[in-house]
Amino acid sequence: MTQETTNKTNTKKQPENKKFSKVAFLESASSTKARLEYEVVLEDGKTYTKNEADKLVDEWKKKGVGA
Repeated sequence: MTQETTNKTNTKKQPENKKFSKVAFLESASSTKARLEYEVVLEDGKTYTKNEADKLVDEWKKKGVGA
């Protein structure tokens, strides 16, 4: 059995409720804009699911300036 075949048989889908740190979101951000949004919204030392982090960013965006 080749390494490629072994990797395919051992692949598991990640659960959607897996939590990540702020640093993980910053490192995986797809753009500078996304990175800055995570930097502003997420707190150090806390963990978030992808859905939780995106929801916090969306809520922050809706507040607008001066809110």
